[in-house]
Amino acid sequence: MKNTIHTVQTQYRENYGAHNWDETGECPQYWKNKGGDTYVLYPSVDVIEFEKAISYVNDYSEVFVIFTDEHEDQSSMPKEEEWCPHIHVNMENGLFQCSIDSNNCGQMRDEITSKYKRWLLHPDSNISDHKVYYTMKDGEVVTGEKLSEWLEKNTDI
Repeated sequence: MKNTIHTVQTQYRENYGAHNWDETGECPQYWKNKGGDTYVLYPSVDVIEFEKAISYVNDYSEVFVIFTDEHEDQSSMPKEEEWCPHIHVNMENGLFQCSIDSNNCGQMRDEITSKYKRWLLHPDSNISDHKVYYTMKDGEVVTGEKLSEWLEKNTDI
């Protein structure tokens, strides 16, 4: 199954007990599930290594894998909801290249039609090279760093 696509579903949890913790003694434990993500891993990605890289735990939060599925083609994959797009993962120079493309479904300003995010996930769970690009109603693509400037120039307040 060389061309198999995998989907990995994760759970993110936050320790509300750590919010007021002064880091003295044991951290209070009051964990709440806060959502998760669906990752689409293309054939170049080692599933076991990705699961290790995406998972972490500390006193404040954690991410862990709920399940992983195999798919012969994209038709058998879970439906991608507009409000919760899948994160696509390929390999780039030994790192996991993650990207997500989302339309404006009422969660962004009206001037924005879509947002594209890209980052590299390292085997030790660190993230680098995080970039965000916005496509505006006029078709211009604006980087995350330039979004405020664009909105100031192009929005009537």
